[in-house]
Amino acid sequence: MVTRVLVVDHHQLMIDTLDAWLRCNAPDLVVAAGLNSIQPGQRPAGVREQDIGVAVLGTLDHHTELIPAVRCLVDAGLRVVVLATTLDGWEAGASHAAGALGYVPKAAGPAHIETAVRAAAAGEHYVHPDAAAVMVDTAPVRIKLSPREQRLAELYLGSEALPVRGVADTMGISEQTVKAHLHRIRQRYSAAGIKLGNVISLRKQLSADGWIT
Repeated sequence: MVTRVLVVDHHQLMIDTLDAWLRCNAPDLVVAAGLNSIQPGQRPAGVREQDIGVAVLGTLDHHTELIPAVRCLVDAGLRVVVLATTLDGWEAGASHAAGALGYVPKAAGPAHIETAVRAAAAGEHYVHPDAAAVMVDTAPVRIKLSPREQRLAELYLGSEALPVRGVADTMGISEQTVKAHLHRIRQRYSAAGIKLGNVISLRKQLSADGWIT
């Protein structure tokens, strides 16, 4: 049985390379279409007409976020496999939460990509062992933040993205107090079983939980 695949990657060479490898090694997995970008909220052209069942989502341009792209493809009825440029535990967990069935680092090689595509076509999950070892559960935890803490988090980590001094000046508190609030927020996540080691992971988790925009 032939499985028709959509490959999305900013680099055309990646699409062509995967296409060539599958032709030689897995001829029942057919790259029916390739896209260099995807617009979240818009159904990829030709998916229904070409009876495409699986989407392989690789490197996107800097204007496109991975998780909205995963949701877009899932909403279009596709079973999604993410090809990760770098191994990122939060990204692996968030991709899974968004509906992706597979997550494979590009460095793992095409054989693992084939395994993930076959699993996705069967409606099964496949996460590369290296990714599974670092995957973070990103399901909303809903730790409790006070209105003051939420405002601070929004100023520092939300769309305004002020530096610590800017947050302190805006809220009329010291820089040390800003840092203390952020530390306490991390501690609450830690108590809930989620380790957030840097500002980027904290921003992603607060956004996933709906505390910042």
